[in-house]
Amino acid sequence: MVLSAVFSLGSGDHAARLRVMKPLPMLLVAVLVAGALPGEEPPPMPDDKVVVLEAMKIVGTPIISFAIDIRIYQDPDTKKVDRIFITKVYPRTDAEAAELQVGDEILRINGVPVKDYEAIVSVKSPLGKLLLNRFPGSPIRLDVLTRKTEKVTLRAQRPTLNDRLR
Repeated sequence: MVLSAVFSLGSGDHAARLRVMKPLPMLLVAVLVAGALPGEEPPPMPDDKVVVLEAMKIVGTPIISFAIDIRIYQDPDTKKVDRIFITKVYPRTDAEAAELQVGDEILRINGVPVKDYEAIVSVKSPLGKLLLNRFPGSPIRLDVLTRKTEKVTLRAQRPTLNDRLR
């Protein structure tokens, strides 16, 4: 049996979410081995030495709040969004009811052309504020190029990161 575990590291903008797919018994063994055994003390450290660890970068993938997954292409010269395409449409959602499909291109978000946004998706970036950690039921207007240009409104339907960690 394979279970998914979600971990949160840091806080605020620097929080990263890691999803680990491991068999549950191996995950429990790793947690038990990593912890100190009862009654065991760590070896003493000399007072005159400082331990310096190498820099570590934790990478996580933000989850869009709406019932679609997207791929954002960046203009290499301007560092702004060049194009945004839908890569997945979740079943039984507003996106499916609006007949959005994989490969559809998002042209505008809430009336603003996607090319006006910086191609950075973080909690504090303008694009991230629109797409990430929205409350279920929050609307977003998208102009989408499908078989014809349509305007659709989606409601956030996926839980926020905080809801997932509860």
